[in-house]
Amino acid sequence: MGLVAILLTVVVGVLVSALLLSLAYRMVVGHMPSFARALATVVVSWLASGVVGLILHGGMGHLLSFVAQFLVGALIINLLLPGQDGSQVGYGKSCLVQLVYMVIFFVLALVLALLFGGMMLGLMHH
Repeated sequence: MGLVAILLTVVVGVLVSALLLSLAYRMVVGHMPSFARALATVVVSWLASGVVGLILHGGMGHLLSFVAQFLVGALIINLLLPGQDGSQVGYGKSCLVQLVYMVIFFVLALVLALLFGGMMLGLMHH
């Protein structure tokens, strides 16, 4: 049962991440990419970030790894999510998309953590 839960968590995570990336892209670039492209971008970005994280781990490597993962994510957005005319939106805009995406993701994660934490505290008091 644990493997099914992990798989379900990953699938839901990828789907929600693609939706959040689409939203961030819309906010920065001005149009919504196709969900399939956003989904592919999230998967490729997660894989590339995982490789970067494995290469740059430990000590000061955590900060360096975070920065490298950010830059790699922006590169993948630039390569895989075209502008409305089909051309690349540019690395600067891709960095901004990546930043907005990360902020939305972290805010959502914080809200969910507070909600679940509040529910757990409520259950413990009853």
